[in-house]
Amino acid sequence: MTDPIEARVASTILQTPRELVIGGRTILAAPPTTATLILASEAIATLPQVTLDSERVAEETLRIARDCRALGEILAILMLGAKGITETRTTTKKKLFGLVSSTSTETIDLKGELAQHLLLHLSPADMYRLFTELISDFQLADFFGITTFLIGVNLLRPTREVETETTVFGRSSEA
Repeated sequence: MTDPIEARVASTILQTPRELVIGGRTILAAPPTTATLILASEAIATLPQVTLDSERVAEETLRIARDCRALGEILAILMLGAKGITETRTTTKKKLFGLVSSTSTETIDLKGELAQHLLLHLSPADMYRLFTELISDFQLADFFGITTFLIGVNLLRPTREVETETTVFGRSSEA
């Protein structure tokens, strides 16, 4: 059962994480941010740039499937958010009855782990449903409006200085 629109609006405004259960694992999907959208866009750009023949769907899909591991990465980015794709863990080991200690720091790729989990446990239909559900929260129209406005401003910016000195016809400006 889907949540009423009021509940979805409230959770979007309050930026509460969404709880998702995938393959017996509960994952809190991070609230949408611009940084997450940018990372997802970078991952989407790694998908193969091909035009598929709609009359040969099976053959075309199987031909490019090997290049689509990025689908799991894209979903993992949308779920974890830009802040949650890696985690740094510090461990302290004590030796010689606690007299000597050593500290090590390790960075864990949560995005890679989740991407692998998603690819192993989601069917293509479930993956598509999850992607459309997550992307609907990203306020894409607002992001599009910002980027369109800024691109327009960039186009209006002068690219070179225009000479302002006027010379009389037939005379040199050095005279």
